[in-house]
Amino acid sequence: MARDALKEARKIQLMEATIDCIAASGFADLTLADVAKAAGLSVGIVNFYFRSKDVLLIETLRHLVADYIEQTNENFRSAGQSAAAQVEAMIDSDFHRTVANRKKVTVWYAFWGETRWRPEFLKICQELSDTFHKETTEIFGRLIAEGGYQNLNADLIARGFDAMIDGLWLDMLINPKAVDRDGAKQVVRTYLAGIFPNEFGRQSTGGAAKAATA
Repeated sequence: MARDALKEARKIQLMEATIDCIAASGFADLTLADVAKAAGLSVGIVNFYFRSKDVLLIETLRHLVADYIEQTNENFRSAGQSAAAQVEAMIDSDFHRTVANRKKVTVWYAFWGETRWRPEFLKICQELSDTFHKETTEIFGRLIAEGGYQNLNADLIARGFDAMIDGLWLDMLINPKAVDRDGAKQVVRTYLAGIFPNEFGRQSTGGAAKAATA
């Protein structure tokens, strides 16, 4: 059992080192030697756990996805049962400091940029996107029902919500002095206040986004 735990810890160490390397230099010149150096290990150790760079990259993307899902689930566990509380949990999760920081956002966009040429990346990203959209649509559907709203389309609201998250992540990446995590959350709540004024109207009157992400 201890051996399995050590093996898993070593794999995580190497995947985190890969994240550091991608954040620093991108995909183009990444080598297993770079990852080994960043992890403080030998290239032989990297090859022992990952038979190729492609396998390492695929597993690193899966690791990113797993971390994202874990943070989302943790926020849901502490949220209330109402749909509005669960929407808040999604917002807090998407802009949590362990998720929406410059390093992680840089790496997410690096992987997304490669999906056109790497079907393995595309499949993983599509599965996450489809699952997240399905869950988001279900929650907005409940919010519409709980609030007694009429003539609202949960799927369209969820599409706008999902796109806004991605766009704000991009803002934090390319213009970090203009938006921070708290400001990004305020932008999302302002969008929702126009649709769900009873649940989000009072939350949308905050300060503008201003500082860089960590």
